[in-house]
Amino acid sequence: MRWLGRIVLNEQEAGTAASAADAAESLQRGMLGAIGAFTRPDGRLDYRALRASPEWAEAAARSGALRSIRAGELGGGAARLAFWINVYNAMVFHGIVALRIRRTVREVRGFFARVSYRVGDFVLSADEVEHGILRGNARHGLLRRRRFGARDPRRALAVHPVDPRIHFAITCGARSCPPVGAYRAAALDQQLDLAARNFLNQEVALDARGCVTCSRILRWYAADFAAGGGLGATLLRYLDVGPVRDAVGGRARPCDAYRAYDWALQHAPAE
Repeated sequence: MRWLGRIVLNEQEAGTAASAADAAESLQRGMLGAIGAFTRPDGRLDYRALRASPEWAEAAARSGALRSIRAGELGGGAARLAFWINVYNAMVFHGIVALRIRRTVREVRGFFARVSYRVGDFVLSADEVEHGILRGNARHGLLRRRRFGARDPRRALAVHPVDPRIHFAITCGARSCPPVGAYRAAALDQQLDLAARNFLNQEVALDARGCVTCSRILRWYAADFAAGGGLGATLLRYLDVGPVRDAVGGRARPCDAYRAYDWALQHAPAE
């Protein structure tokens, strides 16, 4: 399963999909279906039963179809964006199950840099899909490095311009991440709008002192929101009419404080 220090999750090739979009959407729908099948009434996920199930075997096998994809021929715009969002979300959950993570992805050192899929000729980690492709090869991390160097052929896969709404549609597998679905090019704009509205109305709030508290996602990716017109404009676009939206309006710094990030698994394990 290891390739140059990576953990490649889709080493077994599967039948080819009708298109790249179909392969990624089918994979993500398979993952979501398996999650639904083994989520108990109390909301906890039975990972042990899931891992041993035919539903999981089928969902994981679908990742093999990505190996026959020509990543450089995905097209642009919504089709490319939907493809990589679905690949990222499926990869993260696939890694959590395959590596038998019990409480948090932090149990595996360098999880996002190591967990990977082979997509056509390229091997791509979760970090490379998020920061190298979905974020347009933006700088990230303590060293502020770009994931793809000037001579890296994967650099051509980067999405430009960056759509900051991706941050409401991808999950790192943690409880503080947004819930996600399966995304389609034809409906992507509406899906991203809905994801932004749902996440922001849940994660931007007023505390007892009247301070606006926000998800740390809005701080970590402030540059993406600035390039998209600014965080304030984003909040005003998606927040429901009410006290929180009123408090945000007209402020240079919309958020007064950022809440601690909860890295416990988004799908809490059944005991």
